[in-house]
Amino acid sequence: MTELQAPTAETDTDLRLVAATCHALEKANLRGFKLRVSALRRLARANASSLRELTLPAGINDWQLEALLEPLKALERLDVSPPVDSSGKWLRLLPKSLRRLNITGSGMTREPVKYGVGRCPSEGLLVGVQLATDALLDQLAALATHTVTGLVICESPSVTPEATGRLLATLTSLKDVTLHGAGVISETVLSALHGCSQLDTVQLSDTRSLADIPALTQSEVAAVSRMAVTCRKLKNLYLISSINNRQAVLTTLHETNLGCDSGQSRTINLWVPKSVLDKLTKPPNGSKICLSSYT
Repeated sequence: MTELQAPTAETDTDLRLVAATCHALEKANLRGFKLRVSALRRLARANASSLRELTLPAGINDWQLEALLEPLKALERLDVSPPVDSSGKWLRLLPKSLRRLNITGSGMTREPVKYGVGRCPSEGLLVGVQLATDALLDQLAALATHTVTGLVICESPSVTPEATGRLLATLTSLKDVTLHGAGVISETVLSALHGCSQLDTVQLSDTRSLADIPALTQSEVAAVSRMAVTCRKLKNLYLISSINNRQAVLTTLHETNLGCDSGQSRTINLWVPKSVLDKLTKPPNGSKICLSSYT
């Protein structure tokens, strides 16, 4: 048997009934099982070198997480919802083999965060977080020991720009960053990206209704420009905001001296929905800013 899943979604199947007989597992979905530390430890040790994908139920506690993760050496994907009062110690037990980490906060189970088509970096660790808190983002600083190349934070209204900035400043190997929320285009967040020298793609999505999105201040627009100049490998910028804010950023980037990357002239693609493409004043031919659209 290479895959383990409970017969029902209800937590009425005792993991001890199968833990001793499961060997060479590649995938395990533990939702629907009664989880005991002894059974988790037995399951993990028996499959330490084979288990690649692991899905955990909401409500799993720190002791259970630590007992399960510590023996695993080949894990590539983990879907987890840590307890609200988690210490975050389990993050230090993640193996270097991990390639995808999906976290849902507040002890809730949801579908994992999705990356845009063609957006996933081909190497490193990709991290998707939803329903996060400042405390959870601060705990994620432990991932600095991994090569984190992709980060998505969404549906996390209680998260502050300061906590987001602290995390971004820690994960300096990032290549692709997607942030969804109110006020994500902030000087704090943009300044934190300056240390990400490999940054290729940034998506900043203001999730408020268009009528509630305020105009960007001059300093905020200037912060976008500084980020574009500092991050020498930046090629793609997705800006989900009002028409006026997009136009302000487009105009400023056109007027910005982007410099070069490895001796070659730089061009940045500013991506906008096809529905608003004709509402923006396009930069003239020869501009280092290309206005691109998606559906």
